[in-house]
Amino acid sequence: MSTNHSWTRFIFILVDGSPYQVFNDLVQDGTLPNIKKYVIDRGVFKKAVTAFPSTTGPAFIPFFTGRFPGPANVPGIRWLSKKEFQNPYRFRSPGICSYMGREALSFSAHLPDSPTLFDLFSPVNNIYNLLTRGCPPSGNLTRWIKPLVYTYAHFSERWKFVNAIASRKLLKAVKGNAEFVMCLFPGVDTFSHLSHTRSPDAMDIYREVDRTVGEVCQILQASGDFDNTLIMIASDHGMSNTHTHIDLPSRLDSLGWRCLHYPLLWRRHARSASMVSGNGMAHLYFKGGEGDKGKSTSKHQEGWGGRVSFEKLSRMGAIEPLLEIEGLAFVAGQSEDGGIVVQDRNGIAEITCETETFSYQFHGADPLGYGASYQNLSSRDALIQTYDSKYPDGLVQLWQIFQGDRTGDLVLSADPGYDLRARYEYPEHHATHGALNAEQMFVPLAINLPIETEFIRTVDLFPTVLSQFGRPVEPAQIDGRVLR
Repeated sequence: MSTNHSWTRFIFILVDGSPYQVFNDLVQDGTLPNIKKYVIDRGVFKKAVTAFPSTTGPAFIPFFTGRFPGPANVPGIRWLSKKEFQNPYRFRSPGICSYMGREALSFSAHLPDSPTLFDLFSPVNNIYNLLTRGCPPSGNLTRWIKPLVYTYAHFSERWKFVNAIASRKLLKAVKGNAEFVMCLFPGVDTFSHLSHTRSPDAMDIYREVDRTVGEVCQILQASGDFDNTLIMIASDHGMSNTHTHIDLPSRLDSLGWRCLHYPLLWRRHARSASMVSGNGMAHLYFKGGEGDKGKSTSKHQEGWGGRVSFEKLSRMGAIEPLLEIEGLAFVAGQSEDGGIVVQDRNGIAEITCETETFSYQFHGADPLGYGASYQNLSSRDALIQTYDSKYPDGLVQLWQIFQGDRTGDLVLSADPGYDLRARYEYPEHHATHGALNAEQMFVPLAINLPIETEFIRTVDLFPTVLSQFGRPVEPAQIDGRVLR
């Protein structure tokens, strides 16, 4: 892949919630002619692995910073910080977060102090993306309108006009002088949640994105910028259709682990918390200072201690009842020796990492289904070995998610067809993401750049784009690698 092309502009279009297989089928059947003609035929169309959890917000971080959500300490769309959280919860108390509401405004502030794409290009424009660090207010073209139109569309279920605004803003930005333009189209995600991943409304959004890409490229041709504009179209996560909702908080309550969860954050004497992302994965937090299920006599329970090891949780009786839940694929936690333990109904395994090499050993049936133990794999080899599996890149993804202190004591991933949130979800979700399974982890990547690499993570795109513009970053500061 050439790195001496004289690129002068970069346009990044993110189709929120597009599964790789759906996007690929639409390319193949001619539904996306402009994307094929102007982008894919001049470059490549690839299948990439997103980051775990495969959900909006955390899955943006790799594209914009080259970091995984775990090391960035933003491990989900909802999370709890055990060292800061106070129970009973109060409105102004720290340590608990959901980016599904007003706290979306704090998303960029919660990121680590490292540069984003917005810091490394100038001038820049942003459309709907909640990751805005480095983007000046004047460049954030939907800064004021987004909260209004998203709220109205959420309750009215009318998302097409939201995407129409994105199209208009994108065309206006391309006519301007921004070196970097980022545009998020939310409609595929929202219409998939409302119905299914190939619903007529979702298909309309794909066609609208394709028409907009055609208009963008015609504008670039007219201005003479077409040949020097890098265009990348991708998704943050995939999606799978859902038939069953699992009520985790009720299950924990019935087991004696009184559970905090959104929106019930004021529950007294809580002994666990469930923070769900995309509805396909959840962080579970447990009061670590107690060795039994007795209630605390403290009036104010400040802090929940550190992370509780997988072994201690097993002794506390928290693991086995979870494994009995139909539709729960596996539970994962950190062992006393620092490894990551993964367990399902039939087997248990441990992931270890030493000097940046990964090993994987299992007992009984393999909970991740790889059918093989691994020793001293590089991160790259771990990706290759697990790429075409039920849990692509599972070794690295499960390791990285536990590298932040906001990650739960346990991380749960649901099977396709199931999700982990049965109440307080309006409107009801009929499609799910967030989990580690292939349907939700694989995303499309269309880019007018001849990338030869066949095994790709979305975290690799940050350094790859920067290298094309002659702006390399230090490998030690990121989790991705330049694609060739």
